[in-house]
Amino acid sequence: MAKIIYYISGHGFGHATRAIEVINHLPPSVEVEIVTSVPEWLFKKSVYRSYRYLEMRHDPGIIQQDALRQDVDRTLECWTRLLEKYPAMARAEAVRIQNGEARLTVGDVSPFAIAVAQAAGIPAVITANFTWDWIFTAFLESRPEFQKIIDSIAAYYREARLLLRTPLAGDLSVFPTIQDVPLIVRRSHLSREAAREHFRIPPDARVVLISFGGMGLRGLQSGHLARYADITFLVFDPDLSGPGNVRLLDAQTVYHPDAVRAADLVLAKLGYGIVTECIAHRVPIAHPPRADFPEHEVLEQETRRHVPLYPISESDFFSGRWDFMYDVFKDHMNLCLSPEHESTFLDGGRAAADCLLELIK
Repeated sequence: MAKIIYYISGHGFGHATRAIEVINHLPPSVEVEIVTSVPEWLFKKSVYRSYRYLEMRHDPGIIQQDALRQDVDRTLECWTRLLEKYPAMARAEAVRIQNGEARLTVGDVSPFAIAVAQAAGIPAVITANFTWDWIFTAFLESRPEFQKIIDSIAAYYREARLLLRTPLAGDLSVFPTIQDVPLIVRRSHLSREAAREHFRIPPDARVVLISFGGMGLRGLQSGHLARYADITFLVFDPDLSGPGNVRLLDAQTVYHPDAVRAADLVLAKLGYGIVTECIAHRVPIAHPPRADFPEHEVLEQETRRHVPLYPISESDFFSGRWDFMYDVFKDHMNLCLSPEHESTFLDGGRAAADCLLELIK
C-alpha cells in the first residue's frame, strides 16, 4: 500500500484544516500518517478516512501570546534551536518512515517535510499560500538574527519537488516548481437553515460567530456581547460566555464550518482557515488589525474580492464599539462568486489530492 506522511505546522488550525481537506480526498488505497503538534481531536472530528497520528513539534510557526499578539523573541529562540536539531531529527524520522515504506512527504507548510524526504530519498511536496521565510522578513528590521533562519528555511523549500499554491498567496518564488490549485477549504454539509436548527437558533435571528482559533484572545469581555442583546453570538471562548445572548460552543465537538454556515457575520482575525470558510459559505468578515504579519495584508486584499470585509480599529474592537454590525445586517451582499465558478474555485482539496497521487504512481 502506498503511504504519504503529512507534516503539518502547529501554527494555529488553518494549516491542519487545509491538510484535512486534501487527506479526505485521498483514496483508501493510500495510507496516510499525520505528524504534527496540532491536537488529535481536530483530526478525529474532521478526517473521514483512516489515518495514523503522531505528535511531533517540527514547525511552531510564530509563537503567539494570543490570537493577535506575537512573541518575536520566543519565535527566534524556538526556530534557532529547532533548525539546529533538524538534521538529526530528519535522519531518525527517515529511518522510521522508510520502515513503513513511505513514498512521499507533504508539508503544510513545514520545511521539516523536505528535510525528512531528503534523508529518506523520496520526494516532498509543500502546500501553502505563504511560507515562513517570507513571513519572517517582517521581523528583520528589529531582529536581524532572523536572516539566518530565513536562509535555512528557504534552503529547504528550494529542494521541494513541487509547491501546490492555493489562492490568497504571498511571495512563494523560493520554490523551483509551482502548480496552482483552487482554494482548499472545509465546507459545511448543512444548509443555512439546517445549521441554525442544529445550534437551536431561530431562522430570523441575527447571528455573529466570534472565532479566534486555538490561541484565544486576551482583553475581549463578555459585557461587550451583552450590550447587543438583540444579536446571538456563537463563541468558543468560555471567558465570553455568561450573557443570555451568547451560545458557548465546544471546539472539540462542533464542526467549525457548520458554525460559519449559521452566521450572518464572522468576527475573527484574518487567517487562511477562517477566511476560506467564510468565502465558501458567503459570510462577511469583521476583523481587527494584525501587526507585523505580512499575510494579513495579502488576505485583506484578496478576500474582499469574494466576501465583504469590515476592518475594525484595535481600540473599537477591544472596547466593544461594534455598532457597524447593524450595517452588515442591512447591507445587500453582492458577492463575487457565481455558482458556476464556485464549484471549481473551491475544489482545491480534490485537485491537490490528485497531484499527490500522480507523484506516488
